[in-house]
Amino acid sequence: MEVNVIYLSSILGQDGPNPVHKCDWKCENENVCGNIYRCRLTGLTHICDKNCNQRIVYDNHSSLCRVSRQVFLLTPAEEQAVRGVRRKLDAESSPSDSCAFKRIRDAQLHPSAFERSFVAVGPICSQIGDGMDMS
Repeated sequence: MEVNVIYLSSILGQDGPNPVHKCDWKCENENVCGNIYRCRLTGLTHICDKNCNQRIVYDNHSSLCRVSRQVFLLTPAEEQAVRGVRRKLDAESSPSDSCAFKRIRDAQLHPSAFERSFVAVGPICSQIGDGMDMS
């Protein structure tokens, strides 16, 4: 399952209007020669160099080519792009910035008349068998 896989070419806007095949765990890549690889699933070749479009974000300072398994250090521009994406992902997953959290917080501070009506009425509790036929 692909979770949090971020292609460097996507965040840098280098994919263009027609996205190319991105290799994943289903692809069987073989080394043809040097830094040239071929995806057995599609038959497409990949040259793994500084223009590699198969790199995914590995950590804050490096990326990993999913075809060759080579690790590349990020350039300063790439690091900045990765930081921006990570900040965006963190903000989206943070409940403190979500609308739902604000609604819950606002409801606790300023309950509506409807919500106040439930607070005013206590819970109705009765023991099983008090006038109820459970058979």
